[in-house]
Amino acid sequence: MKFKINNNTGSPVKYEKEVHSLCDFAKERLGFQKPPSIFLNHDERNAGNTLGKTGHYDPNTMEIHVFATGRHPKDILRSIAHELVHHNQNENGQFDDMGYSGKGYAQKNPHLRNMEREANDPMLFRDWEDSLKEKENTIYNERRNRKMSLKEWKNNEIGELLTDKWGFKMDLGKLNEAKEGKPDADGDGIPDYAEDEDEKEKSEEGEGDEEEESEEGEGDSGLSAAQKKLPAGLQKAIKAKKGKK
Repeated sequence: MKFKINNNTGSPVKYEKEVHSLCDFAKERLGFQKPPSIFLNHDERNAGNTLGKTGHYDPNTMEIHVFATGRHPKDILRSIAHELVHHNQNENGQFDDMGYSGKGYAQKNPHLRNMEREANDPMLFRDWEDSLKEKENTIYNERRNRKMSLKEWKNNEIGELLTDKWGFKMDLGKLNEAKEGKPDADGDGIPDYAEDEDEKEKSEEGEGDEEEESEEGEGDSGLSAAQKKLPAGLQKAIKAKKGKK
């Protein structure tokens, strides 16, 4: 269904695609058959009035008029959603014999009050907005679309916040506390820090102490005190390496 959008604002409308999308969504949700004409109007005087008009629907011409001057596009779209409900009510005959429609009608006419209550339900607009977010990469569905881990998603979010706040980028993925991320210069599978502990103790104890320890600890594991505190897998790898020397 094609919806005619009449731009009377005097400026290009950058959200025309969203207007059509919203109208299509409302037609599918509400079920109206005839497309209304949509007018985006310019009115400086109304825009300067705190309680000025936001829009209205004409049931005789099936026209939606929205005052767009000085308003955020999302607010304009929300007004269109409200008037689309009135258009559907018109097709359903709810404007027939509607009774008093003058000043303060929502306070004086129960029928029109109920119609306004229905049109003021925000879920039509909210559901349309959420349907768009399901199709785009947003904070709501980025993990689902890219199938990234929770940690990766958090790192991306924090990285973007750092960029916005301080103007620099940081790869938080490199701040890995896992053991596989620790340096292993000789590629023997034993982290450098584990081998460094052995060398450190040897230099501190001296050659004589080392011989004495060897004699007293015959049949022992051959590991330094610091290396005995390492995980069993690393202890085994260190002993295997010493056995080859």
